[in-house]
Amino acid sequence: MISHHLKSAISKIDELIELTKEDIEDIKLAKNEKIYKRTKIKDEVITLFENQKQLLDGKLLSLIKRNQGKDLQDLLNDNEKALLEELKSRLKDLKRVNKDYARLVVAVNEFYASLFDKIFPTDMENYKKINPKSFSLIEVSA
Repeated sequence: MISHHLKSAISKIDELIELTKEDIEDIKLAKNEKIYKRTKIKDEVITLFENQKQLLDGKLLSLIKRNQGKDLQDLLNDNEKALLEELKSRLKDLKRVNKDYARLVVAVNEFYASLFDKIFPTDMENYKKINPKSFSLIEVSA
């Protein structure tokens, strides 16, 4: 049963990695609508992963309680140990991919924020933005 939960959790992580890689490619191509549509799917996959993780945690805790005094590594068979290591590895991969995606999101956000500030400039008083400066989208000189 532990193997089943580990395989299912790994599957959900793999799905999240692939969805995030698709997000990275789409953000590079400014296909924001695709990213927005995938957000709901990613939320559902995250929820499924969290549920799988809770079930796995419960199984591991009951195994430890039944065999008090023994280390978890001594209680798992070789297949379960390998799957647990694979789960850890995939979580590290997900972290790396999410970090790459976050860098792109921050860069795009900075671009749009600076563009907005150029079009609609504001004055700063200390660290607060105050009333926008007067601006004109079209400047006419006579």
